[in-house]
Amino acid sequence: MIFDFQKIAERVGVTGVIHVGAFLGEELKQYREIGLYNTIFFEPQPNLAEIIDEKLEDGEDCINVALGNVTDTLPMYISKTEGGVENGSGASSSLLKPFVHLTEHPQVKFEEKIDVPVIRLDDWIDDNLEIKELVRYNFLNIDVQGYELEVRKVAEKHLEYVKAMIIEVNRDEVYKDCAKIWDIDEFLEKRGFERTELVWQSKSWGDALYEKG
Repeated sequence: MIFDFQKIAERVGVTGVIHVGAFLGEELKQYREIGLYNTIFFEPQPNLAEIIDEKLEDGEDCINVALGNVTDTLPMYISKTEGGVENGSGASSSLLKPFVHLTEHPQVKFEEKIDVPVIRLDDWIDDNLEIKELVRYNFLNIDVQGYELEVRKVAEKHLEYVKAMIIEVNRDEVYKDCAKIWDIDEFLEKRGFERTELVWQSKSWGDALYEKG
C-alpha cells in the first residue's frame, strides 16, 4: 500500500475493510498492525485466493469471485511475469483487455484467459451481511486494473457507510475502455467524497485516496 494506512485509519476511524482485488493479501500485515482483523478480501483468481486463505485468521475472509456491474461469468485476462506470483504474476490480471499496459510494461504478458464468476457487491452484501455488520466495514480498497468504477457503480448500499477508500486510477487507456481518474472523481464527488491524496506510480496509473467530506 503506497499510503500510510495507520495515519488514514486514525484520521477517519477505520473499523473494517473490504478489499477488492487482493492479489496475495499483502495488506494483511498493515491491517493487523492497527488491530484490524475484520477484513473481507475479494480475489477472483483461484490460485491467489488459495494463497490468501492460508494466511487468514479469525474475522478475516476471502471470497473467490470478481466484483463488477453484472452477475455473470466473464473472461479474465491473466497476467504472467517470470518468477511466478512472487514476482507479480497475476497482479495485473483484468476483466478488461490490456492496452497501454502492453507497451508500458512489456515484461508482463497476457497469454491466458480464464472464466471467473462476477457478482455485484450490493448483491453479496444483501446475501451475507446485516446492516449492523455492514457499518463496520467503513474502508474500501479497490485494485481491479481499470474496472474500479464498474465495481463502485453498483455498490450504493455499501457506499453509504464508507468513510474513505483507496482506488487505483488511470490517466490513459491502460486497459481497453477503462475509467479515467476524472471519471472516478466526478462519480465520487457527487456522493460526497473528495480526493485527498494522489500518487502516480507510472506515467499512466497510480493510486488515489478519497475521503468523505
